[in-house]
Amino acid sequence: MTDRLEVSFAGVKLRNPIILGSATPSRDGEASKKGGLAGAGAIIPKTITTPALLSQHPRCGRLHFVRHGRRRPFGMVNTELYSTMPLEEWLDRELAIAAEGGAKVIASIVAEGAPEETVALAKRVEATGLVDMFELNVSCPVSDAHVGQNMVEQNIEIVVTQTRAVKEATSLPVGVKMTPNVSDMVPIAQAAKDAGADFLTISNSVKSLAGVDIETGKPYLPAYGGYTGPAIKPIIQRFVSEVARAVDIPISAVGGVRSWEDIVEYIMLGATTVQTVTAVMWDGYEVLDKLVSGLSQFMERKGYNSIEDFRGITLPHITTIQEYAACPPKHVILEQEKCDDCGLCLKVCFYDALYTDRQGHLNTRPENCDGCGLCVETCPRQALSLK
Repeated sequence: MTDRLEVSFAGVKLRNPIILGSATPSRDGEASKKGGLAGAGAIIPKTITTPALLSQHPRCGRLHFVRHGRRRPFGMVNTELYSTMPLEEWLDRELAIAAEGGAKVIASIVAEGAPEETVALAKRVEATGLVDMFELNVSCPVSDAHVGQNMVEQNIEIVVTQTRAVKEATSLPVGVKMTPNVSDMVPIAQAAKDAGADFLTISNSVKSLAGVDIETGKPYLPAYGGYTGPAIKPIIQRFVSEVARAVDIPISAVGGVRSWEDIVEYIMLGATTVQTVTAVMWDGYEVLDKLVSGLSQFMERKGYNSIEDFRGITLPHITTIQEYAACPPKHVILEQEKCDDCGLCLKVCFYDALYTDRQGHLNTRPENCDGCGLCVETCPRQALSLK
């Protein structure tokens, strides 16, 4: 691991920007420790709550893959709740074990029913001297059985009240974990910043239903859950980029990270750190080392000496759909030597810009092309492009 990967995140130095997020792989001290030993710059133990909110999560199946046919899953729905480990165990033993992994410890705590209850929880966690930052969870999409949290996450006034209360009560940096279950995240993000938040986590999982078993007519999971995995990455990237352009505090991006390339994308969209959870659940803790190594090799190849060298470089290139529509039109170009005349592109061209000649070879009608790019995306041999 090289110094080039170090980041200052809300004033806390991390050995790299990769964080093991709050979920099953950080369910207790030993699990969190594994994340640190595997190379994560920070770990976030599963969200700590008080006995009043402690609830047993479903033990009759609470995870469901979303697939296309029998292919590798592209998403997952979970009905996880907060940590089912009592608060006292986290305070007396588990946080100390988590810290043994060598990664910074970011404590995820629940925004309780009243700010004073959240403050009391934060003070007890801080008093251990074992955590470096707080992540205030106001956005768990499966927590509506508790304190009406689905209203909290979208209520600016409550987010402000909770954030300000915790920030005033602790000496540690405080971040707010945002919800993607809104049409516009910027106002809530700005309000959290104005209330004293030192960073924002974007974001929690997307509220969802796991689907229906059509043989029985029953849902795969009978309760609404949180959607995670590669499929949500475009949604979260939209939120990260919008908030990064409007709110000037650090962002920790989380959503659909499976590879080091995903991490680079989020950093180029303005994130300072990037969290991963589902990838570890699917591929084990060793994926963390692969992410760190891949990011380091990329930076070396590109000549980047720090994360700041490329953080946010994509943002100036994001425009409105109206401005994009006014750009000069492009049309399809065929590299005949790459084409094997499979015909897949013909099925998806709705502008009659592609055809086969008498010999069965693909040809183009550039004058008919509307520049949509669907054929380019479909071609398995990269024989088509827009120029």
